[in-house]
This record gives sequence, C-alpha cells and structure tokens, in this order.
Amino acid sequence: MKSKVKLLIDEKDIIFKCTKDNIINITGMIGSGKTTYADKYRKDNNYIVISLDCLYRGQDKENMNEETQNINQILQKKFPNQDNEKFFKEYYYEIIEYINNFSKSVTWVLEGQHIYRFLNPEDIKGKLIIKRTCLVKCYIRSITRHINKKKIQLKNKEITKKQYYSNIIYLIKRRTKQLKYYKDLNKFIQNLYH
Repeated sequence: MKSKVKLLIDEKDIIFKCTKDNIINITGMIGSGKTTYADKYRKDNNYIVISLDCLYRGQDKENMNEETQNINQILQKKFPNQDNEKFFKEYYYEIIEYINNFSKSVTWVLEGQHIYRFLNPEDIKGKLIIKRTCLVKCYIRSITRHINKKKIQLKNKEITKKQYYSNIIYLIKRRTKQLKYYKDLNKFIQNLYH
C-alpha cells in the first residue's frame, strides 16, 4: 500500500474530504506533529481548536480554551466515570453535536490520535488530515517531550531523582505501544481508501 506510514521515512500528509462539515480533523501517532500543525489555527479567530487529549484525559484544564472547557463539562456530565477509549465514538458525536449547535460561524479543528484509533473513516465529519511522520521520529519525539517535562519537574523539586528515573523508564516502556499505534494507523489509512 503506497500511502502507509513508514518506519524510517516521513511521507506527505494525507488530506481527505469525508463530508462537507466545517471541521478539520488532524490525526497521527504520538509525536507526529499534530499539535504543531493545529497551532497555525490557534491565533486565528475564524478557527476554534479542540485538543482531544484535554477532553480524553480530562486534565490539562489550564490549557483549555473556553469551548474545550464547555465540551469537557458536557462530556463529564453525560459520561461520568466512563471508559474513554471504549466510548470515544460517543464523545466524538457529542462534540459534533456541540459544533452543529454553535452560534458563531467558525471552522473547528479537532486534534488528536484518538480520531484514527477509535473511529472508522465513515464516522468522521469534515476534512481529515493524517500526519505521516515516520515511526522512529514519532518515538524519539514522544520520549524527548516526556523527558523534558520530567526534567522541569525535577528542577522545580516537584519530584525526586529516583522518581525522575523511574518515570523515564516507565515512559520508555509505555512508548513500546507506538508499534501498535503504527499498525493501527496503517490499517485506518487502508480502510480510508476502501
């Protein structure tokens, strides 16, 4: 399959129009550059960017814009104590309903790996952008990002050296899931064209 994500070489993003909805869905593996890509829309008042990480984890509240906070509250009321992964499709449909009832005319940007991991191509509304950063680069970026966060916590004495090293080892082990995410993304891309 020509359009799959590769192990060592970056490929051009896939841009696929799913429906006519005024929504841009950005997805890809952890460390593929989704947030950086979405950042170009954040300063433009004609766009509202929703990080699905914030909604999915129910944290990072200080980084949430007003609309993300509103959607997060709706999801927490409607789906209390629910398995986020198992019910992500329902989360997505709630977000789409919120968008459809929104009063201002803007383009919505939904950004997160959850789009390819928990949805089928036919579930997606609007335009889909798939970041095809190679597996090795995604792995290195995601590990580096977490190490840098932990270094700041260590410097601020929020964690001990022992906690720092055990966190790093845990994160490196956890990132071995990246191979599964890589396979899932290629399967999603394959389904996109069938």
